[in-house]
Amino acid sequence: MTTEPSPRRVIVAGDAKGAFDALVARVETVHGNPKAGPFDAVFVAGRIYDGDDAAATMEPYVTGAKSAPVPVYFIDADGEKGLEYAQSRAAAGTANESSSARGVLEIAPNVYFLSESRVYDLCGGLKVASLPGRYDVLSYEDASALGKSTAKRNGETTEDDVMSMKTSFDDMRKKDVVDVLLTRDWPAGTLDIHGREVGNEAKSASSTGSPVSRALALTLTPRYHFAASHPFFFEREPYINPKNDPSESPWVTRFINIGNCGNTDGEKWMHALKVEPGSSIDRAVLCKIPPDTGPNPYLQALGQKRRAADLQPDWRDGAKKPKAEDRGKPREIKGDPDKTIYVRNLSWKADEGAIAEYFGECGELVDVRLAMKPGGQQSRGFCHISFATAEGVQAALERNQASFFGRDITVEMSTGKPKERGPPPGVAPGGCWFCLSNEKDLHLVASIGNECFMSMDKGGLTEEHCQIVPVEHIPSFAGVPESTATEMWNYIGALRRFAESADKRLVVFERHLELRNKGGNHCHMNCVPVDADRAALAEKIFKQAAKRLDFSWTKLDPPANAVEAQTAIKAVAGDGEYYAIHLPDGAILIRTIEKGEKHWMQFGREVISHLIKAPERANWQSCMEDEDKETERATKFREAFDAFDPMKNA
Repeated sequence: MTTEPSPRRVIVAGDAKGAFDALVARVETVHGNPKAGPFDAVFVAGRIYDGDDAAATMEPYVTGAKSAPVPVYFIDADGEKGLEYAQSRAAAGTANESSSARGVLEIAPNVYFLSESRVYDLCGGLKVASLPGRYDVLSYEDASALGKSTAKRNGETTEDDVMSMKTSFDDMRKKDVVDVLLTRDWPAGTLDIHGREVGNEAKSASSTGSPVSRALALTLTPRYHFAASHPFFFEREPYINPKNDPSESPWVTRFINIGNCGNTDGEKWMHALKVEPGSSIDRAVLCKIPPDTGPNPYLQALGQKRRAADLQPDWRDGAKKPKAEDRGKPREIKGDPDKTIYVRNLSWKADEGAIAEYFGECGELVDVRLAMKPGGQQSRGFCHISFATAEGVQAALERNQASFFGRDITVEMSTGKPKERGPPPGVAPGGCWFCLSNEKDLHLVASIGNECFMSMDKGGLTEEHCQIVPVEHIPSFAGVPESTATEMWNYIGALRRFAESADKRLVVFERHLELRNKGGNHCHMNCVPVDADRAALAEKIFKQAAKRLDFSWTKLDPPANAVEAQTAIKAVAGDGEYYAIHLPDGAILIRTIEKGEKHWMQFGREVISHLIKAPERANWQSCMEDEDKETERATKFREAFDAFDPMKNA
């Protein structure tokens, strides 16, 4: 007599760093509720403790003063200290049935760390694939033995983790199915093709996600894929997987990002599943396709018939699709020529819907015109986009050299009509975000000097990310008057002392590009306090990034004052464009940018986002807050910085 497979009841929770007690309390409640529970296990798609405080958090569970009512499995030990704690607890504990499997480390009774990248057999038959740690592009691409060991200690994913997962997957029986994939990181490209409207947070998470999570989702074809890298709840419509076997029908994957445990923002942070092991259920049930299923977002293969434009409404209200005979014929783009950009090097896979979605994050669109080859069946690789506001244009220009559909696109002002020359240096063009005279975002200003001011970054990498800006519209620190440079230097010194008071160190980056089509660059020096242990890696990570982009830095000794800094920068760059990184010890990394040379506009922000282990904050639009929260952040910083403010402590 064959026993029918019984469904497993599991809870998947978001990142529980600093909130493990809250998670356990909620689990106890629902586990004891006969309408919801009982449950077989809890899977945490992230951390359960702060690595620095792991022992304090877990001690009550180790001694038995507190207990988890069901087995809890987590996938991120939170860096070197958290990993050392997990390994020490596993070595001190007594292995039982739940922890006897390879890679399962027992931290306390009913609390386990899935320490290896592999497919586990849990809860009596569920196949759970777990990728421990976080993706860091620079660490991942460092194939040296030292690089791999350092990444492992820091809780970062390596190529060895991917190979380990694929080996484990290949060792599964032919009929076995991965029921759940747990990755800390949101997979890249989740929303490249989707069928409903989503918010900017989800769009940004998709565009800045992990290519490793994406690759594993495509290879493992899990029934459920959970991540917890972003603090909000998001559930994508199911997508269909490619066939692993030509003789079998495919099944669908449901991707879900879970909010942070115990959050007060109303975001869902626990998700209950009642799921039968896919390896045991009838194949017809497994392969049943729900009515809202869409195409696989990770496949850009030929023959993919349903594309983004077919799945979502036309982005222009009331617009009708052109007749077949009209496709490919050029048309005039609507909108103001002064608010129209030109985008080239587009992938032929990027249609108007995808382009409108991507650039719609920058601001309100008026029109998009994608150039098509005769017949209208294939893109010519360039388009024009008109915006309703100058701010939208500026945000779009920031995406120059960004990766879109796997290609680095060029974004510049349209040359549809002759452009007036920008104003001379020191004269503010209309619309410049950094000119006080334009009265934009004044609530973010934290301190005002005689010749410069300090303002919080809009969409900062951290709560303390600020910018030092000269009052005059001058393109670079090297080019400001000596008195202005001295005042800006004093602000940098004050920020260094402010950071050190909180066991942090200051990293500063400046991008000097002429940006003639925007009235000329207005100098702004981005200042980011970084935890001291991570700040010590700043020089290394910027050099790794330079190697990846095929350029090198010139390193300048720490200057004694502003004039020495200006002189040293000019000795390398002259009056030309440059990119400069001011390291925590005062040394400066600088590279010149030759005329016409392309440079990644978001370079500094992207690298520091990985330095602080927050790659999801690389895109400033995804970090935007409403004015009330921005004001609160500026006020909090202003009060904390008051004792260091050079304008008040001269």
